[in-house]
Amino acid sequence: MHSAIVVLATAAALSTAACGGTARSTTVQTRAFPTLTSATATFTTLDHGKDEDSALTVQLLRSNGELGAEMHTVGTQFDDHASIPPFAFSLAGPFTTSDVNSGEVRLRMAPDGDDDFTFNLHMTMRFSDGTSRNFVWRGVRLDRTSPERVLTLSGGRA
Repeated sequence: MHSAIVVLATAAALSTAACGGTARSTTVQTRAFPTLTSATATFTTLDHGKDEDSALTVQLLRSNGELGAEMHTVGTQFDDHASIPPFAFSLAGPFTTSDVNSGEVRLRMAPDGDDDFTFNLHMTMRFSDGTSRNFVWRGVRLDRTSPERVLTLSGGRA
């Protein structure tokens, strides 16, 4: 009887091993990049500020054109030769630290009449891992004939 139990136990062990009874992980390991948690834009006006009735939109875009964050202002005058307090972006979609190298910033102005706007732009992005990235673009101009500019993040890295 004892030999019958040993035979059954051995047969069970062999059939388990033959059927792939070893544990294998099917979990795919992916590297998660820190995500954007906040962004701000600070404008320092040069010779020409922005009129109160001119609208300004700044969009943070991924390389595929997907919107990551956006800020919009109208009804705010930016005086000549002034530093304007930071504007906060609204988060709109995914944007991670891996998007920084190929991302873009789209600036659009809907000018009131012949308004033109020349400025330096400083942008700060904060990520879920506690890091931040700073960018600066100097001498940007928006006006009635050129109301939109697209800037690369790599070109503004500070």
